[in-house]
Order: sequence, then structure tokens, then C-alpha cells
Amino acid sequence: MGLVLLGLGAMFFLGPSFNERGTSDNPGGSSFGKLADQLRALFGFDSGGVITRDGQLYLRQDVKHVHRRSFLTSPQGSGASTRNWNPLPAITDFHQQLKDMGIRLILLPLPSKATLPDGAVEPIVNEGYYEFLRILKSKHQIEVVDVLPVLVSMSTQGESPFLRGDSHWSPKGMARVARLVADRSSVQLPISSYETIDRKLTLTGDLAQVRGPGYEDQITSRMVLESNGQLWKPLPEAPYLLLGDSFTNIYSKPGNGWGKGAGLAETLSLEMGTPTDRLSTHHNGAFGSREVLAMNPERLANKSVVVWQFAMRELSFGDWKILPIPPLKEKPSPRIATSPQPLEGTILKTAEMPALDRTPYREAVREIIVTDIRSGSGQIVGPVILMGLSVQDHLPTGLARWEIEDKVAIEVVPWSSVESTQERLQRFRLPLSGQDLPRFWIK
Repeated sequence: MGLVLLGLGAMFFLGPSFNERGTSDNPGGSSFGKLADQLRALFGFDSGGVITRDGQLYLRQDVKHVHRRSFLTSPQGSGASTRNWNPLPAITDFHQQLKDMGIRLILLPLPSKATLPDGAVEPIVNEGYYEFLRILKSKHQIEVVDVLPVLVSMSTQGESPFLRGDSHWSPKGMARVARLVADRSSVQLPISSYETIDRKLTLTGDLAQVRGPGYEDQITSRMVLESNGQLWKPLPEAPYLLLGDSFTNIYSKPGNGWGKGAGLAETLSLEMGTPTDRLSTHHNGAFGSREVLAMNPERLANKSVVVWQFAMRELSFGDWKILPIPPLKEKPSPRIATSPQPLEGTILKTAEMPALDRTPYREAVREIIVTDIRSGSGQIVGPVILMGLSVQDHLPTGLARWEIEDKVAIEVVPWSSVESTQERLQRFRLPLSGQDLPRFWIK
């Protein structure tokens, strides 16, 4: 009998949704669910929302998320109608609101260690996750930073991206993700020099506080300092805004107990070499940071990109409210300065050039589409059309030899500032399908 009960206890972790998977959103909605709860309590698998397996602690809600049925299907049972369960309408609406302001949205859903339990060769994700990514990308052209490959790489190398006694990521896991996000989302050329101070801490996490002693974590926290030696702080005027939850805050705020000045926003600034703005709440990643933004819409003035970080469990349990952003009370300053500013990017498309060693044109302009842009101001949102002289004094210039996937580093001004003098020149044009983009002139 003892062996049978132990087998049942193991089954309850491996299938932590128990009676829910594919049937019900209510864990206590059947006699089988009640029996599961009793056996979890009997074997110590559940205490205050914490599950223990192989010496590791997991937040019960995280485990339920990865094992339950797709979060894209309507939940059943009590409470199903009391929250906005579908994340897609809220995300697409927020994306459209930002797009109308000329701002790029990047989603950053963060998995928990239930996604990568010790010994897992492949990540364990909710069955709706990859369909969710496909819909956002193919139907709505919304960017999502999928961090699973990075975390899997860390895990297979024996380096856990998560804390042992806490439901959040380790400083090393956060740093690896920040590097990936910075690479995908940076909009500004490096302009700031930051200093860092490493602090070694021994702490008891949120899960360990429930389960008792023996689960302390020893970490090295990297505080980020401004050039004046003061602790990093968000810059409301920065073109880059991070919206986040407790994953953003865990190493930022002294009240969390994990140090200060070393969170996700700070680490992004360090990786990019640029200031960052931040609005975050500790809970309710599905709507909390958007509510704060709706109360402070002026933080969107002159923004180029918004990174929205939320815990992946919110896809199953969050309240995905649609929240209108009030119009700005004051008109923001012009988005693009007319003075020359540096720009780096990757060539996406080029206008055809005739094979000429010497042309009949004294001067001619070529159109180029560039993406993956970083600029001096951070206000230029790609892709954009660059225009410049490809023929000068009847001879092709370096611009005439630019090809797709070439990296470029130049200075630009808005096309409107030079259009009156350059419009008359012969132009090698892109196809009409590529014409509806912001234009800049190469100085």
C-alpha cells in the first residue's frame, strides 16, 4: 500500500493540474481533485502554494500553467467569467495603440523554473504557447522575444537560470536574457558609461520561506551606477520603456530583500549603454504595468520602443483587461531632430542600380531600406528608407555598391529637411511596395 501511495504522490507532481487538464479550471471541482489535494498535503507536495520535487521548490501556479490545457481555449468551472482570460485581444489592442503613436511593442513573456525542472532535456510549456507565438507573429506582426532557447542552453550546461528557493530567475539567468533583449530591441547608440559593484548575498526566497530552512540561495548581485556614482534610476525622457512585474523588480528594490539597483531595467541599460525608462508592479503582470502607464501616459512622449515583460503563468491566470491609454495632455516635442545624427542598421532591400562605370547623370540618388536600427536619439523606428547620392560627378559612389545584409554606419537627417533641394535629382527607386516608410537623407 505504501508503494502505491508513493506512486500516486509522484503522479500528482507530474500532472499538477490533476482534474483540470482539458476539463475544468476549478482544482476542487471534483472528488478526484479533492483526493489529489489530500494526498498532496499528506506527502508534503503542497504547502502554501509550493510544490517540492527532487529537492527543488516550485510555485504551484507555475506548475499548473505548464501542465494545464491551452490558455487560448475558454476556461471552464467557477471563476471562468470573472476575468478576461484571453490574452490576445489585450495584447493586440495595446500593440495598435502604441503603433498609432509610432512606438514599437516587444513582448517578453518569462517562463518559470517549472518550465525547466532539474533534469529536463526539453522545456515544458503550456500546449498553447507556440500557437500563441505563431498568431502574434503571422497575424499581427507583433514581436516576441522567446527566451526559452537561452534558458535551455544554460540549463544543459549545468547552470540554473533560476533561484533554488525562490520563484524568480537568478542574476545570471536575468543577465543572459537582458543581453538577448538588448540585442533584439536596442534603439539607441551607446551614449552612457555605467559602473558596477558586485555584492555577494545569502538570502531565503519566497518559496523557501514557506517550506522552511535548507533552501537558501547565494548570489552575486551586480548593482549599476550612473557616471556620477549614484545608483541607477529610470529616465522618463529615454526612448526605451520597460513595463514589468516582479521579475523586473526582484533585484531592484531593497524591500524585496534581494539587493537594489541590479534589476532587469538596470541590466538592460548596462548592456545597451543607454538610459532606460521603467514602469513596473510586483503583481498582475497581465495588466498592472499597463494600468500604471495609463495613469502616466506622458511617459510615452518621444518613446520609440516599449518592452512588456510579464511572467508566463499570467497567460493562464492573468486578467487581460483592455486598457485605453489617455491622450497626452501636452504635445510631445518633435520626434526627429533636423540636425545630423548617427545611425547604424542592416540593409533589408536596395533599389536596382544599372551596371555603369560612368553614367549620363552628374548626380543620382538611390533608395535603400534599412532595419535593425540604432540611432543617436533612439527616436528613429525602423525599417526606414535611406536616400543618398549613388552617383556623383558621373561616377558611382560607395552607396551604389551597398548590398542586402550589409551593415551600415552613417549620419542622417529627415528627408523633409532636404527635399526641396534634392527632389529634382535623378532617382533609382524601390518598388512601390516598399515606398510607405519614413525617409532619411544620408549626409
